[in-house]
Amino acid sequence: MPFTGMSHSFPAPSARAHRTDRPRRRLIVATAAVLALAVALGAAWRPLATDAARTSVTVLGASAASLDPAVQSDAGSAQIVSQVFESLTSIDISLRVQPALAATWETQDSGKQVLFHLRSGLEFSDGSALSAGDVVSSWMRVLAPAQPSQLASLLDDVVGARAYREGTGGASAVGLKATDSMDVEVDLVSPAADFPAIASSPTLAVVPPDIDSNPALLAPGSFVGSGAYVVSAVTSTETTLTANSHYWAGKPVIGTVHLLSSIGGKSPVSEFQAGNLDYTPISLYDASWIAYDPTLGPSLRIEPSPSVEFYGFDTSKAPFNDVHVRRAFQMGIDWSRIVGLLSDPLEVPATGMVPIGVPGHSTSDYGPKFDLATAKSELAAAGFPNGVGFPRITLVTGGATLDGAIIRQLHDNLGIDIDYQIEDWATYNDRLLSDPPAMWEMDWVADYPGANDFLGLLLGSGKTNNFGRWTSADFDAAITKALASTDSTSMQQAFDQAQAIVQDQAPVIPVDYGAGYSLAAKGLLGAVPNGQGLVRYAGLAWAPGS
Repeated sequence: MPFTGMSHSFPAPSARAHRTDRPRRRLIVATAAVLALAVALGAAWRPLATDAARTSVTVLGASAASLDPAVQSDAGSAQIVSQVFESLTSIDISLRVQPALAATWETQDSGKQVLFHLRSGLEFSDGSALSAGDVVSSWMRVLAPAQPSQLASLLDDVVGARAYREGTGGASAVGLKATDSMDVEVDLVSPAADFPAIASSPTLAVVPPDIDSNPALLAPGSFVGSGAYVVSAVTSTETTLTANSHYWAGKPVIGTVHLLSSIGGKSPVSEFQAGNLDYTPISLYDASWIAYDPTLGPSLRIEPSPSVEFYGFDTSKAPFNDVHVRRAFQMGIDWSRIVGLLSDPLEVPATGMVPIGVPGHSTSDYGPKFDLATAKSELAAAGFPNGVGFPRITLVTGGATLDGAIIRQLHDNLGIDIDYQIEDWATYNDRLLSDPPAMWEMDWVADYPGANDFLGLLLGSGKTNNFGRWTSADFDAAITKALASTDSTSMQQAFDQAQAIVQDQAPVIPVDYGAGYSLAAKGLLGAVPNGQGLVRYAGLAWAPGS
């Protein structure tokens, strides 16, 4: 899912910011210290004892563009939606798939069918029964051809799902079935070992059956969800969440979460020191000195999250419908150097589209290679020797750190001058979906921890998030082979083949992986992002005496 920023020295919830001004949660496993920290904090997910005197937390985050799982598509919205609507499975901090609404699941028909068994006695937050039929109807809403979810391609492995969302097939042909009140049968086009992980996506969370006919079910005061919390109030600066007593795992220990999207221009560090924030992202600038501060230092966290930053092109139009032009841009910019000079020290140059730590990340390097001589040769082959005659294009982003360096290197190295435009997130996202700019930038956070979320979902022909409209039969075949593989070696080889094609054809240029920073109050347990970069508030608790 796309990443969006947040407020204060971070942008307003609807905006994207310069990466020096926002904490991008990234996955990085470069040091044992980072892993040890995550494991130590994650061990407190289900604390045995808590401080009963403290039943609320205040968090600085983002507001939700939509509370509807089928409508939301950005990481900020997903953080909230995942608290109020539950999926069949969940992902822990070690990227393992765990039971959620589904107690167990099994594969049948040589891996082409998954049968999910729901927990008994499941209820929505209003006490009404939650059944297998609600799961099927929730997923069919994601595919609805009149207005499919931006992330509807998550279900493309399901028999008939893609045809239905594209309007070429009927609903009855979709391989989703409630065999009884507690079992959901999913028929797949080919064996898909990652489907239980896909089912953890907030997009596939379960909603009440009458949510479309009764919009009040998404409103504070009358909200009905399936997650650990319900939305009790929303203002311009705060979303208030209240514990759901009907939650399948029991009412959360933290009764109230105050999720602030703005602190009125104040410093998050100062607000944290004043006790007004219990958990907040912070900038690299603040983290650099807090790491050595004896008082605040113990509260500093490195936040893991599976994500990649990449630049892409509209390959359906000139000049980027010419692979020679795309290769020139890929090899004519020293991407690794500008990442090293301008980015957070924890951000490392990307070696492909699949981030470090995500299953399917390759040991081979499929990142961009700086080769100015070849870049000039490719540009000349496209008919633009030394940039002469190259059409005026516009790089449109939400304001990424590397933008200025890219523009300068295109001028200095290739003789190409381009225009530059920054757009707020809502406008930017709509433009990517409807009429993508010639060149653009994206931070993509995992919907589930799997290589295909960064490859097939983003670059497969006709996928809902293929912003650059690239199509490659060879790439599609490699992804199909990977998803149908029954052993990890064959799967990795096929994903590597797909990444080699991306490196050669350059529809996108993966730039970096990294990490962000946060402050967590002393005694706050469980404040650790999971394998989707999301903190589960149901796992928060205060340690005794904190």
